[in-house]
Amino acid sequence: MNERIEKIKEYWKDPVWSKVIATGIIFVIGTFLTALYAIIQNVVSKISFIDTLESIFNLLKTEIASPIWMLLLITTVYLIFTLRSIVSFSKELLNKIRKPKTIKSKEEIPTATENSTVLFSYRMAKAFPGLRDLEWFNEPSEAKKRLLLLLKKPLRFKNGSMEYESDPIWWFRGGSALNIEKFEKLGFNKVLMNIEQLKIKRIAAYHGNFYYRDFVYVETFGEQQTGLYNITSEDTTRNIGNIGYSCEEYGLISYLRFWKKPIRREHYDDGATVIRGKVVNAENAELRVRYISDYNFIIAAKGSPYNSTKFDSESKRYLNGILTGNIEFNDFFDFIKTLNKNER
Repeated sequence: MNERIEKIKEYWKDPVWSKVIATGIIFVIGTFLTALYAIIQNVVSKISFIDTLESIFNLLKTEIASPIWMLLLITTVYLIFTLRSIVSFSKELLNKIRKPKTIKSKEEIPTATENSTVLFSYRMAKAFPGLRDLEWFNEPSEAKKRLLLLLKKPLRFKNGSMEYESDPIWWFRGGSALNIEKFEKLGFNKVLMNIEQLKIKRIAAYHGNFYYRDFVYVETFGEQQTGLYNITSEDTTRNIGNIGYSCEEYGLISYLRFWKKPIRREHYDDGATVIRGKVVNAENAELRVRYISDYNFIIAAKGSPYNSTKFDSESKRYLNGILTGNIEFNDFFDFIKTLNKNER
């Protein structure tokens, strides 16, 4: 509600939208008062609603029954003096509609005041209240809601140090890891984590006696290809065998005002693409990663035991095995519990 009020305030400060809003308010109030008068007449004087409206209209016609030439003269003079402002206002209004102003509240980056493991444990308690062990969330919609709670803003902090990290929450998978700067909901059971589009399948949350061990295991569905690349089933199988999953990278460019069109990665890198035989600027395209096979990883604090050489070297085998069904999750969980607090 507060965000909507702030947006209305921003629009009201705008010289163009303020006039549109004021005109709308006058119209609504005028219509309301006319209808209210008609209703009162209907109740008090036993005059029908339609008859009351007709009497109001006839009154207006009587009041303005001046010579037609005088009315035209006044209208012409008025238009001469106001035509320029009307044209200017119309142009501004059209520009606002075609290129609406993006209203963004100024978000101040807070100062880092907590160790990443403490902050993450606090977030876990808020997203998974009452949890004191491992719990599965197999319903994708519920899993998505919990992740959005866990990874709500802010995810970045300023004035970070070795003790109080500026990038406290990371994702980890084998030898790959990166801090999470953005986590937003997309379509049905889909989220955007940094540049990765994820279709949530299930999660397992662990919040136990040792705060520094907290983590969330995330598993996602493979999605359909964008169609930009000719990735065969043999290619997908080979990628799964090599790295445990298969994915594609591409760009998203705004197209036809409300539509976003995927473009090939090399076009994204070049900052231009070709649409219907015409070269189009793509410098503002967004980079995306889409997984076309099942995928998994964990989310934990930067200072957790999972940010370690041992986890990097050994977890990949477990995570890949869970996806193929060759390894049980409990085996991975047992491995995680062997990591020490200051594991490096």
